[in-house]
Amino acid sequence: MPPIDYQMTGRWLLAGWLAAVMLFVGAPSVDLAISGLFFRAGEGFTVVGTPLWEFLRQRIWDVSILLLLFSIFAAWRSAQRAQPVLGLPARVWGYVTTLYLVAPVLIVNLFLKAQSGRARPANVEAFGGTRLFTPAGEFTDQCTRNCSFVSGEVSATVALGVVLWLVAGLWRGRIEGWIVIYLRVLALALPAFVILQRVSSGRHFTSDAIFAALITLSVAWALHAVFSGALTRALAGGGLLPRRRS
Repeated sequence: MPPIDYQMTGRWLLAGWLAAVMLFVGAPSVDLAISGLFFRAGEGFTVVGTPLWEFLRQRIWDVSILLLLFSIFAAWRSAQRAQPVLGLPARVWGYVTTLYLVAPVLIVNLFLKAQSGRARPANVEAFGGTRLFTPAGEFTDQCTRNCSFVSGEVSATVALGVVLWLVAGLWRGRIEGWIVIYLRVLALALPAFVILQRVSSGRHFTSDAIFAALITLSVAWALHAVFSGALTRALAGGGLLPRRRS
């Protein structure tokens, strides 16, 4: 696992959480205002969305599913043979598998989306629907299944971005420099695209996307400490998680 500065990263994550809570929980109307930018009365959420965007969104979702399935196989294969798969050891594949299972699958889809009851933007009264708008973070009864809070696809795509960023670091020196840059640009561009697509199509509020990203990044941060061994070393020494040495 490539080293990271856990304290600095943790501070950035905390800042992101505080900013998101203050913005979307403190001022719920922000969600309606942003979604309203993509809504036309009588037409729906048609300002930005195109069939091509929907096709690309579906393919990114397919890649996430395939990556999860392959990471399970690769983790087993690498551990069984004590050899890397695609240059990555079993620990890295185990990290990828666990990240997907904990964040997009367990926390986002099986818990939050199943229990929140938050109606999607296209279904609320402000945009021609019949459901009441629910502020971010509140659990309600305006949706029975596959609800709005939070976005499963954003969570999965952020996990994909984390994996691309991780792989770019691990493969550095073995691949061309421009490929490393390309992978890291892709790691940022894919989540940004999916967030815009989900919000502009009326399938999610902006807060759904932002909180999904924060949940996934926080899980990725915590799991990195576990799979890199940093947490074990810190607990053994009784101190904070070690910073990366420059």
